[in-house]
Amino acid sequence: MNELRKTQESFARKAQAQPGHRFGDLYHLVCREEWLKEALQAVLRNVGSRTAGIDGISRKQLTEEKTQEEFIQTLRKELKEGSYRPQPVKRHWIPKANGKQRPLGIPTLKDRVVQMTLKMLLEPIWESDFLNCSNGFRPGRRTMDCIRVCQSRITTQNKFLWVIEGDIKGCFDHVQHAILIKLVKRRVKDKRVISLIASMLTAGLMEKGLFQHTEEGTPQGGILSPLLANIYLHEFDLWWWQKYGSLTTYEKAKRRKQGIGNCILTRYADDFVLLCNGPREEAERIREEARQVLWDKLHLELSMEKTHLTHVTEGFDFLGFHVQWKLPKQGKPWLRVTPSQKSIQRLKRTIKNQTRRNTFYQSPLEKIKSLNRVMRGWNQYYEYANATTTAVKLTYWANDRLFLWLKKRHKHGARWVMNTYRHRQQYKQYNRWNLGVKDERGQMVFLYQMTDLHRRIYYARTHPHPYLFSLPSVESSLDTPFPLFWEGQTTPEKS
Repeated sequence: MNELRKTQESFARKAQAQPGHRFGDLYHLVCREEWLKEALQAVLRNVGSRTAGIDGISRKQLTEEKTQEEFIQTLRKELKEGSYRPQPVKRHWIPKANGKQRPLGIPTLKDRVVQMTLKMLLEPIWESDFLNCSNGFRPGRRTMDCIRVCQSRITTQNKFLWVIEGDIKGCFDHVQHAILIKLVKRRVKDKRVISLIASMLTAGLMEKGLFQHTEEGTPQGGILSPLLANIYLHEFDLWWWQKYGSLTTYEKAKRRKQGIGNCILTRYADDFVLLCNGPREEAERIREEARQVLWDKLHLELSMEKTHLTHVTEGFDFLGFHVQWKLPKQGKPWLRVTPSQKSIQRLKRTIKNQTRRNTFYQSPLEKIKSLNRVMRGWNQYYEYANATTTAVKLTYWANDRLFLWLKKRHKHGARWVMNTYRHRQQYKQYNRWNLGVKDERGQMVFLYQMTDLHRRIYYARTHPHPYLFSLPSVESSLDTPFPLFWEGQTTPEKS
């Protein structure tokens, strides 16, 4: 493991010291036993390993150390002999918030291990090139770093009052393989690694037993896909940096005096906003320029119908947050960051589905635990937002939903439910009545109250190279869920 970290650190230092260097002789590391073992353990730790690809192999088949060793040796032999071929990904459709469906690719476990090995190999190199304006699916970064850029720029002093909300049509589905491979070649000279990545992109997909060729796009769900997407969209970041981000303080002040204004970019994967402190006409020109750059360089189409140009006093949605510049009659203007209405409705829809009649087969203990997981995760995502009022309303609403579910499940009245499930809860400084039930150990499990979370301020922070200072584990660099669910600088240097 130490040798693996040292190799990653050496790649990061080399890439940072020599921006034009192309790395050769990398394929032998993909075949190294310790690299494959570490990649396998990282994949097995991921929840997604419980789902099998088209070969039917999941984490269940690799619980024993002996089977894992056989798996590694077989895969290593195929890689060394050159007989390894990525298999098509299994396509699965997941619902989106707008009622549509999003395609999700499920690679085989073997392909996931190879992708993880490639990510361990390539990420230290590209982390030396990526800019601070890019925050999606990068070690040590989160969505709040994008929101922090808005908080630091939409002020009475900076006056970035016009916002371009970027919406790329099917970004991951329309990545051009030839352009992506060309971009990877800027840093990788090893033809075998390039060929391996190309074979993954063109492996195809299986849906309902039918094979489909993949002539473009990166499969959403693949471990390597977020890194490849960031490499692809890095060209868009470079356009902004060379045109607007790298301007000196004098040049920016000169543009302000001329009435042109400046531009700030913050991006999380394919979601981005461009902040402009010039007039509306300048913001419209930048939006058209961004559309042209995406099409000319990356063959990606910016949806002009959904790419809104909004004044901050009207408010805009970004990464599940609603950001709005408030102008009170008394006091100073301030930026209000709250959960978006879409996110609130999505949470309510989830809780409502979990408390329908067709879920009466669950015990009250299972129901409270499942609701707690959903509400706690949602609440922690908005830990740094102005969500106190929203949390109070949602707490009352969730209590009512569970109370009605208990009434209908037991076919008893409200008084019986109160006497059976309402208990005194002593939690930190609270001493209150709450709905709860005893678990197998006789301990009370109460319904999570969203008002219990202490709201905090998200402070600006710098981002040192993750592979040169505090090296993350392979597990920590896995794709964060929801997304599920950084600091933007005026002149963001390479991180």
